[in-house]
Amino acid sequence: MANMRDITFGTFNLYNLQRPDWPMYAQSRLYTQEEYDLKIDFIVRTILRLDSDVIAFQEAWSPESLGDVFADPRLSGQYELAFIKDGGWDGIAVAAAVRQPWRILSVQRHKAFPPEMKLKKRKRTMAAIRANPPAADREVDADQDPEFVPSHEDEGIEVAISEFSRSPLQVTVGHSRARNPSVPPIHVFCTHLKSKLSTPLDNEEYRDAAIRPHREALGGALSTIRRTAEAAALRIILNKAMTGNDEPVVVLGDINDGQFSNTVSVLSGQPSFRVIQSSTAGRRSDHGLYSGVTLQQLRSLADVYYTHEFKNVREVIDHVLVSEQFYDYSDKRHWSFRDMQFLNDHIDQVERHTTDHGLVRATFVWKPNVA
Repeated sequence: MANMRDITFGTFNLYNLQRPDWPMYAQSRLYTQEEYDLKIDFIVRTILRLDSDVIAFQEAWSPESLGDVFADPRLSGQYELAFIKDGGWDGIAVAAAVRQPWRILSVQRHKAFPPEMKLKKRKRTMAAIRANPPAADREVDADQDPEFVPSHEDEGIEVAISEFSRSPLQVTVGHSRARNPSVPPIHVFCTHLKSKLSTPLDNEEYRDAAIRPHREALGGALSTIRRTAEAAALRIILNKAMTGNDEPVVVLGDINDGQFSNTVSVLSGQPSFRVIQSSTAGRRSDHGLYSGVTLQQLRSLADVYYTHEFKNVREVIDHVLVSEQFYDYSDKRHWSFRDMQFLNDHIDQVERHTTDHGLVRATFVWKPNVA
């Protein structure tokens, strides 16, 4: 029998949802009313299939457009919405929807990188390192840490990025009816990291005859650097949110990288998964986030999951990452993972009114660890 505390998380890239004749990208063809009506109907039908308590959205151009979705009689009155801010947006944004009996307790937008976000490494010669080893090296016992890599000669690097391209939205969710036991607040981070698409060069570089032939390589590097920086900045925000408490944390959204990518590794903190019954892995992970697709793969015979296809490469780039409160083997477990589902049957023939992303749905059942 279902428990009212069971919870399902979903993520949905809306593929440029905007009202008819309202502005989008500079070169975008605006929606007609007929196209918009088709898109609203597709989104409503898909949300009904997704059937999730908490949904993170990406690529909404305005709160009004998402409001039109939830004004539809098939959804009206069921969900509470959260946006990065009131009024107009300058570009695509994330948003969230929370279904009764769950409710939104608070909303926080993260636009600026945290002050601790310093991507800087100074150049030092090997001789200088030997003469005066960095504190980060001296504080590690190399014999006890097989993963330790000592500092070595390297070129200096400094990355000057101070804010997210698309603001993550932190939505704290509570349960309106659960008593004895009550449900702890869940901090949900709705996320859309920088795309893999090559960043267009500015006019100064694009018009340089020596640089222009290399624009794809340079643009790809810019996108990768920004996406990795955004993952690190969000990881710092998560560290601060998860330290000193046992409150559940979930990251939902389009991370624009696969489950084994460096982006996801930075963001998740790479907690240990238990794959042997006698192991103690996963009992404690104060800062780790477990990948939903990995949890699904560990219990499934299927070998192919995907939410996006680009240049004939299929991979999962839309993720559900959960803290130890959702991990079966954790001493601090509140929920147990039931399954993850992928709605991706529309990806083979993407149209303007559909989406170029598959949807992800992860379900967790209330099963506190009482040991």
